[in-house]
Amino acid sequence: MPIQKYKKLNQRFKAILIAIVEGYINRCIPISSTFVQKKIDTALSTASIRNVMSLLEKDGFLKQIHKSGGRVPTDLGYRFYINTIKANISYSAKNISNLEDELKTISNNVDELFNATASMISKLSNMFGVVTITDYHNSVLRDIELVELNNSRVMLVLAMDNGLVKSIVLDLDLKIAFKHMHAITKLLKDKLTGLSLKEIQDTITDRLNDSLIFNHELVQVLINERFSYFSIANNKLIYTSPVNVLLDQPEFQNINNLQQILPALDKKYLNMYLNNNFDTSSDYDLIGKENKDKIFKDCAILTSKFQTNAISGRIGVIGPKRLNYINVKNILNTFKKVVQDAI
Repeated sequence: MPIQKYKKLNQRFKAILIAIVEGYINRCIPISSTFVQKKIDTALSTASIRNVMSLLEKDGFLKQIHKSGGRVPTDLGYRFYINTIKANISYSAKNISNLEDELKTISNNVDELFNATASMISKLSNMFGVVTITDYHNSVLRDIELVELNNSRVMLVLAMDNGLVKSIVLDLDLKIAFKHMHAITKLLKDKLTGLSLKEIQDTITDRLNDSLIFNHELVQVLINERFSYFSIANNKLIYTSPVNVLLDQPEFQNINNLQQILPALDKKYLNMYLNNNFDTSSDYDLIGKENKDKIFKDCAILTSKFQTNAISGRIGVIGPKRLNYINVKNILNTFKKVVQDAI
C-alpha cells in the first residue's frame, strides 16, 4: 500500500490497528477481535472489529497466521505504528540525571562511556544495544608516548583529549638506543600534541623534517604509516552489548533463530552495515524487510543520532520486529541526551 494511503486511515482503523500492534508487542500471540474490543474506546461489536481487521489485512497492515486465529502486524503495520506514535516520544529529566550519575561512576573515558552505554541500553530495553561513532571530528592529541617492549618492539600510545587511548605495537627490525627513544618521544610531544589526528596526518612530515633525527628509521616508520597509526581503528568505532540478552525474546529462544543473525552482530559487519544503510543526518529506523540485508528481515533496528563538539555517532537497539517501540525510543532519546551532556 502506498505511504500516502495509510497516512489517511480513519480514526476507527487507526485505533484498531494500534490496539493490535500494541497487543502483539506485549503478548506475542495473534490478537483477536475480543481483545481489541476491550482495548479501544468505542462501542464496536466484535463483528465490526473483525470486518475492519479483514480490510487491514487486505491492505497489508495485518496478516493471519492461522485461518481461524487472530491477526499479527506486518512490516507495514509496524511502520504505520512507529510513524504514528513519534509524537509521543519523550525523555525524563529525572531519568537523565540518574543515568548521568551512574555513568560517571563507571566510566573514566570515552571507551568506557560507550561500552557502558551499549550495556545499559541493552539492560533497559532487553534488546541488543549498539553505539557507533561516525566521526571523531575535533579530537585532539593530548599526549604521546613510545614504550620499548624489547629489542625490536615498541608500543606507540596516543591519548586524546576526549579520553580515548590508542596503543599500537610496532614490530621493528632494529634496536633503538634509549637516548634515541627519549629524543624521538620528546620530538613527537613537542611537534604533535595539540593537533587533531587529521592535522597530524596532513602535516607530520613538514613538522618533523627540520629535526636532526628526521631520518631515524622509527621516525620514518611513523611518517610512512601515519594514516594507520594516527587514526581511530574500526574496533574503536562501535560498541555493543552481549548478545545473550536476545534469548529473553520468544523469537530467539529457538537457538537456530539466534544463530541466524549472529554473523550480522559481529562488530566489523554491523559497523559497516549501519554506516552504509543509515542516514547520518537524522534518527533512523528499519523494520523487517526495510533492512537491506535479509539476515535482518525479522528484526527491527531503531537508532538515535547524537553529536557533540568532539564526536558524532548513533546509539541503537536491535531486536525482533515485536519490540516495544515507544519504550525503546524513549530509552534512545534519554541516552542521546546523557551522552551529549557527558562528552
